[in-house]
Amino acid sequence: MQKLSYTCGIDIAKNSFTVAIKNGTFIVKDKTFSMDREGFDKFDSLMKDFKEDSLIGIESTGIYHNNLFDFLGNKGYSSVVVNPYMVHQFFKFTSNKPTKTDMKDARTICEFVELKKDELVKENQQNRDEKDRLKYLVREKEEITHRIAQTKTEIRRILYLLFPEIENKVGLFGEEMRALLFEFSSAHKIRSISKNDFIKKVNKLTVNKGRGTRVNLEKIYELACSSIAQDHPSYEELLKMKFKRLAFLFEEREHITRLIDASADKDFAKEIEILISIPGVGRESAIYLIAEIVDIKRFPHWKKLVGFCGLDPVIKQSGKFRTNCKISKRGNSHARRILWIMAGCAKRRSPYFRDYYLKKRAEGKSYREAVIATSTKLLRVIYALLNKERRFQ
Repeated sequence: MQKLSYTCGIDIAKNSFTVAIKNGTFIVKDKTFSMDREGFDKFDSLMKDFKEDSLIGIESTGIYHNNLFDFLGNKGYSSVVVNPYMVHQFFKFTSNKPTKTDMKDARTICEFVELKKDELVKENQQNRDEKDRLKYLVREKEEITHRIAQTKTEIRRILYLLFPEIENKVGLFGEEMRALLFEFSSAHKIRSISKNDFIKKVNKLTVNKGRGTRVNLEKIYELACSSIAQDHPSYEELLKMKFKRLAFLFEEREHITRLIDASADKDFAKEIEILISIPGVGRESAIYLIAEIVDIKRFPHWKKLVGFCGLDPVIKQSGKFRTNCKISKRGNSHARRILWIMAGCAKRRSPYFRDYYLKKRAEGKSYREAVIATSTKLLRVIYALLNKERRFQ
């Protein structure tokens, strides 16, 4: 392995990045560049004299580090994205003062890279960068799904004022009911016209969508006539706004789902095929998990993967006393959440995982503890299957 004499740490902000460079001692520190072409070129001019024997470490910052990381890769620099948690733990261990600035963070990253450079070189992340992009699509879909749930809650809250009787009688968010409630956004508005006119207008709405209505319009009209709700025009307009927003979010989710499917089929077709061979693991869950793992080869042992997901137990020992406490939860929370869902499905669909879950329950573990144990077991199986490139038997 080539000896790397120089290490560089870069702390990323949205509009700038701060650099520290070390060769035994700091030769550059507290130098800041703008996050644009001019700043990138100035940094390249600074680094080009020792490009061949340097390693650059960039702390992962969501998406803000990607442009610089791509630039360095295209210019031929050896660069890695470092784990923020590990850098933070390193900072706590090496710093006497809790003061944090961009300049100090850059120096800390530089020292961390200097200490871990041999290990970091082995898992150089430039080859995985293209596949990493699936993760951001998946997380964006999660965010859209969260906003959909939030908007639905807001709609229910407004309907409690405008038409409280309808919520428990019909599904509110089917295509037909959304069209109905957008047009007739309150019980007062429904009962202000005759039953026949109401039914005709709603049928026309559903015909325009190419399908007949499946809701009982007569029942809805009766509920509106007996409703305790009064006339609230401003809230009716607010409800329409919420339904427009919900329709837009549904379209966004459909669009990003298509992007995710295309990206997953391009980069992870084999991995997804292996994961969905496990009973209870669906395609969506498989995509979500592999988007976080990216490349199973970067984990030299299954315990590293368990730690990455934050499912490793916290062990406390003093003398002869030793106990396993709760899981660390220090790893990837997205992967951990997906594994919880996958384990819950696998224990229902797979005799192998169901027996393991029941065994843990028989040992006196709570439901939560047993599912966590099953999640870890599932992760070990996934690690073995992906490494051997074989389906679950």
